Amino acid sequence: MSRLIVSNIETQNIKFDSDTTAFTIASDGTTSGVGAGAMVLLHTTQVTSNVGQVQIDGHFTSAFKNYKIIGSNVHLDTDNINLNLKFMSGGSLLTGSYHRSIFYKIESNSTTIAVVVEQTDTEFAKALGQQLGNATGESGNFELTLYDPLATDNFKAFSSKANVVHPDGNALWIAAEGFYNNGQSALSGVEIVPVSGNIASGTFTLYGIK
Repeated sequence: MSRLIVSNIETQNIKFDSDTTAFTIASDGTTSGVGAGAMVLLHTTQVTSNVGQVQIDGHFTSAFKNYKIIGSNVHLDTDNINLNLKFMSGGSLLTGSYHRSIFYKIESNSTTIAVVVEQTDTEFAKALGQQLGNATGESGNFELTLYDPLATDNFKAFSSKANVVHPDGNALWIAAEGFYNNGQSALSGVEIVPVSGNIASGTFTLYGIK
C-alpha cells in the first residue's frame, strides 16, 4: 500500500513519499520527483484601476522550461477593444515587423470560423482577446503559453486561447499561435496591452512549468 509522509514543514519543504518515489516542493517553489511538471505560481499582478498595460517581466529563471500566464475577469475601460501581446527581452519591448501569427475566431451566433494570418505585424494583435465589451458583466479571460523563453537557439513562440463576452451579447472564442521572427535572444517577459484605452481591472498570474 502507498504511504503518504509529510515532513520538514518547519523549513517549508513538503515531501510526498509513495513507497519508492518522492515528490518534493522546496521553500523557493521549485519541485522535483514524480509530478514535478505541475505548474508553480511565480507572480500575480492585480489591476484594480486603469493602467495602460500590464508588464510581467523579470520572473523567468532556469528553474522552469515553459511558462503560462492566465488572465481572468479582465475589464477594459473602452468598449469593443482588442487585447494584444508583446514580447520583452532584457526589460525592453521587442519591436519591428517580425511578428508572425495565425488567429482563429468563432462566435456563438455563427458556425463560421474566421481565420486571420499576419506576416509583418508589429505585435501579436488580438492574441489575448478581441472586441472586449465594457458593459456590466462583460469581460475577457485568456490562457497564454510561452515555450522555452530563455533559450538562445529558437524564435520565441506562443500559443493562446481566450473567451470574450462580445458587446453584442455573444460568446467569442479565440485561438492564436505565433512567433517572433528576428533573433534568438532570451525573453524576459511580456506586455499585455489593449489597442487603445486602458485595462480597468483583472488578475494576471504567471506559472512556471518544468
